[in-house]
Amino acid sequence: MNDNRSTPLEQPLRRLLDPSYPLCREDVLWALGFIKKKVADRAPEWSGLDRPQLLAHFACFADMALLLLHRRSPSLQETECFRAMLRDLLPRD
Repeated sequence: MNDNRSTPLEQPLRRLLDPSYPLCREDVLWALGFIKKKVADRAPEWSGLDRPQLLAHFACFADMALLLLHRRSPSLQETECFRAMLRDLLPRD
């Protein structure tokens, strides 16, 4: 997934989207911080999402944060939810 058009901030997101790339604590922390900043900045990538999608993203964000607090590894379903949320942060090609 090497896209020369991606910005330096998008590159870690694209790496996290790779199903063969295992999520580690530091990556999840970075991604949660990035998501928090994008939401605070009213990211245009999420402005078109409907309320159910936003609520699903919030639930996923909260689940991943709680996993970190409890030092538990995410399940396959939690990982897929997290990656789906990250996909919505990337600009459409």
